[in-house]
Amino acid sequence: MVIGYLALTVAAIFTGAAIYVSCVEQPARLGLEDCPLLAEWKRSYKRGTIMQAGLALLAFLLGTIAWWQTGRPAFLVGALVMLAPWPWTLLVIKPTNDALLAIEQKQAGRHSRALIERWGRLHIVRTVLGALGVLSFLLAVLGQDPLPGLDGG
Repeated sequence: MVIGYLALTVAAIFTGAAIYVSCVEQPARLGLEDCPLLAEWKRSYKRGTIMQAGLALLAFLLGTIAWWQTGRPAFLVGALVMLAPWPWTLLVIKPTNDALLAIEQKQAGRHSRALIERWGRLHIVRTVLGALGVLSFLLAVLGQDPLPGLDGG
């Protein structure tokens, strides 16, 4: 069961970071002029990508192990939800990321600002997915299964 608590902890860290980005960092950066806004987004994106992707993957792995050890479907649901930011990012957010990364600092303007605003709206989905993963892991560690009958019993 220790693995289940670790999955919950990692998912909560992922979610806390995503909430911080959505509720604090993104609104603060939007107060910058266009050139510093783009520069700040690029620096933050490079660091945040490594952290958030790693946390999502780790929560997925720990949740999957916890499901295998306990047979509680809520761990598997949480694991899959925690992995969902990967395809969301690769299929939906990546075109916006790529467009922003291609803009030179001196070319920052209304277009780059609009893309960063779009990125912020898309990032909220990661925050919601993290919260759903935390909820599922929490239910699993409390022994409450949101999907009864999937454990074969």
